Amino acid sequence: MLAATAITIIISAIVILVHFETMTWLTKMARTTRLPTRLSLLLGVFALFAAHSLEVWIFAGGLYFASEIAQLGDLTGTFDGSARDYLYISLVNYTTLGYGEIVPTGHLRTICGFEALIGLLMMAWSAAFTVFRLTDRWRANLD
Repeated sequence: MLAATAITIIISAIVILVHFETMTWLTKMARTTRLPTRLSLLLGVFALFAAHSLEVWIFAGGLYFASEIAQLGDLTGTFDGSARDYLYISLVNYTTLGYGEIVPTGHLRTICGFEALIGLLMMAWSAAFTVFRLTDRWRANLD
């Protein structure tokens, strides 16, 4: 359990840092460039989508490490051990979609559960950031 907790903390810290740095970069870009509001929003959404995608890949790598290297559990069901399946289970967890045809066992359940929590947090953070940036731009255009 301690190893799963440590892996979860490390992966979560990396994911939160990626997200924070992406939003910091977007904020700096918004301050230094004067793009039209629509284009700025579109670029911001694509950048956040790229960050979320990278975060899913990071968790997929963590699940691979925890399962194949650290032997903390298995993924059962329609799982063949391919990179595609690790990415899929990570995406299902991160988005809290939860189809259930691939099921974690052992201590992988801890990592998968926290991935859902972190994914939900990162998506909420992205939504709040986007609303804040839009509100900021709309206020600037009204003045």
